[in-house]
Amino acid sequence: MSAAMPTLTIGILSSQCLVWLGLQKILESSATVPMVVLPHQERTSDRLFAECRPDVFILDLETERDAIGIIQQIREAVPSSKIVLLCGLGDKDRTREAFAAGVDGIILKVQPPEVVLAVIEALYAAAKPSTAPERETAGKIGLELAFTRQVESDPPQTAWPEALTEREREIIRLVKQGLSNKDIAYKLSISDSTVRHHMTSIFDKVGVPNRQKLLIHAHHVRATAV
Repeated sequence: MSAAMPTLTIGILSSQCLVWLGLQKILESSATVPMVVLPHQERTSDRLFAECRPDVFILDLETERDAIGIIQQIREAVPSSKIVLLCGLGDKDRTREAFAAGVDGIILKVQPPEVVLAVIEALYAAAKPSTAPERETAGKIGLELAFTRQVESDPPQTAWPEALTEREREIIRLVKQGLSNKDIAYKLSISDSTVRHHMTSIFDKVGVPNRQKLLIHAHHVRATAV
């Protein structure tokens, strides 16, 4: 019997309570990685950095004026934590500065919950790995996923390949709902190995390497149905 998956703890640095509550609802709804958002802090504090030691910090660029200073504080107090920047499309210069200061990923406020979860789940392996090589590899994956080209401009609309079968399209719809392979297998009354086979076929046909990139592609397609 496999060990229980460790919980990912997340600290949200934002002075807007609605932003904190919205992100908490999204993150704690994850069906693949158990996440817990730490109690709301109205202002950043040494206690949040040093005592709570979240696995991931989400930094709201629009409400935290000294973003660079906060990033430096986190790096000094909790060097193992990942930092994800939450920003809008209008803050390109500050986003570049913060990115250069050492954030691990970026979430745009225009992105849907599925993409937000995909970014954090991609960083999950980077927050929990047991060896340095694993940490470096996982960090690069999370960074590549999180820093989407939408920071520069809206991506061109794409389309789903016609080669996708109806079953594969059905599985994509379930993936977009946040279901794990095990949940999909149960819902469709098929085996886990069959779901994995379908997922491999979907990745090949769509041209993506993993589940998170599939979610990003789904967002770029902007279609109501697959």
